[in-house]
Amino acid sequence: MTITKIPFELNQKPGFLEVEYKPNQSIEESGFDLLAGFGFDVNLAIGYPTMRGYVSAYEGCGYYTASAWIQVITRQEFDKVDSEQPARIITTVDVNDTLYDLGVPFFAMGFPAEIYDAPCCNLGESEKLTWIADTFFVTMPSRINDQTISRLAGYQWGYTEYKPGENRPVDIVPLQVTDQSQWQAHIPVLQMNFGAWRYA
Repeated sequence: MTITKIPFELNQKPGFLEVEYKPNQSIEESGFDLLAGFGFDVNLAIGYPTMRGYVSAYEGCGYYTASAWIQVITRQEFDKVDSEQPARIITTVDVNDTLYDLGVPFFAMGFPAEIYDAPCCNLGESEKLTWIADTFFVTMPSRINDQTISRLAGYQWGYTEYKPGENRPVDIVPLQVTDQSQWQAHIPVLQMNFGAWRYA
């Protein structure tokens, strides 16, 4: 397991995120056993990455802790395994269907918010897929911050998977801490899909 500590400041008080990042080694630990009967073999999740991000230390409490997570996925789809250039690049905001229909861009919300994700089998019709998540710890918009969603911290992680074979090879991408420029690069896709919100 890789554990990364990332500093942040929320409501003028300092804190630290911890990110746990490792290969999926158990469908029970990752919760994939809950998905049995949804049309795919849940055991295929073994070897894909799992990610958990949470506040490990923070000097505020109560309303000070209100926060959220936004995650943006970039899919680089390859028509051939040995291709160096993707045939398609698709960027989307990662939210469940209910929140998307309601126009809410958050992956998670809380006091403070925590995030967990464990992707699996997103190849589709491609021969190879590089799946990259940009994960952002953000403010919860309120009167306190002029109803604005602002980045507090961010990191990038993901994997490359290949056309199914006997052992479905998966290469996990190392986790990297990102800066404000990565958040700014994704604001256009957030505005396009969730334009009712204010981003800074």
